[in-house]
Amino acid sequence: MRILLDVMGGDRSPKELIKGGVSSAHERNIDLLIAGDPDLIRSSFASHGEREGSRFSILPSTQVVQMADPPVRAVRDKKQSSLVLGLEALRAGDADAFVSPANTGAVVAGSIFQLGRIHGIPRPGIAVPFPTLPGRELILIDVGANSDCVADHLLHFAKMGLAYARKVLGIEKPSVGLLNIGAEEGKGNRLIRNAFDMLRQSDLPFVGNVEAHHLLTDRPADVVVCDGFVGNVFLKAVEGGVNAVTSLLRRSIRERLTAKLGALFMRGAFRKLRETLSYRSRGGAPLLGVDGAVVIAHGRSDAEAISSAIDVACREVETGLLAHLAEDARG
Repeated sequence: MRILLDVMGGDRSPKELIKGGVSSAHERNIDLLIAGDPDLIRSSFASHGEREGSRFSILPSTQVVQMADPPVRAVRDKKQSSLVLGLEALRAGDADAFVSPANTGAVVAGSIFQLGRIHGIPRPGIAVPFPTLPGRELILIDVGANSDCVADHLLHFAKMGLAYARKVLGIEKPSVGLLNIGAEEGKGNRLIRNAFDMLRQSDLPFVGNVEAHHLLTDRPADVVVCDGFVGNVFLKAVEGGVNAVTSLLRRSIRERLTAKLGALFMRGAFRKLRETLSYRSRGGAPLLGVDGAVVIAHGRSDAEAISSAIDVACREVETGLLAHLAEDARG
């Protein structure tokens, strides 16, 4: 298996991202094609005791898509960027999957332009796994690929999310819920009401409306669908909430001696909490619906997060998810 890693578009240095890629390549016994500044990549290889060869290869680029770049314009104007060249290489079959922590909008736009959509799927969706108190992850789709949707888009998000839950997460009979402001039928805006009717009339295992505050505590469904605007707000609210809780805990511990003593005994529990909720351990978010395996890593990804994102990409390739999505779209 050969994974293509874009190391030029994230918030961290390319050297940090390459570290995660090299580690993952050895752990998984895969080949790695790294897109970016060739001199910088070779220098990073040397610092890790590696060199360009059969396992590690370089896709040279001269431009970088920045986080602040308008997505469509960046893809059209920066043809020699690691992002665009990487997606072109994926389309040409030079790699089995593409991983990037770059500008999410640009990755989505570039994937649509370079790879196209799977026939029968009107819009791609970004799927994000969330840890839950019951233990098993929950998939939320879409979390940012589409700000404006119609009900049919949410129906296809549900189909893709269910396929991912079955094939990649190994859930034999996954269920799907619709994110809404209330569990009762008739709640929500016009989009959600129309999507509810469409999902209910489909042959999908639809459990009805689900509320945001129940997702991580009660896990009401295996897959939860929403439009990308709502999904992205939810995602960032959860990340902000996690940061706020951990900051409050640190402050309380520093202020009280008894809390410091208690924290010594709770170190294992705190470590498990950080590992469970951290984006580093959750890996990347697959972009489902484009004709290629694309995984969007967090913009702040470090070596550990990149390694996790590569793991997500490998599982998508190993399970043949693209073929299953195409089959479901035809059905």
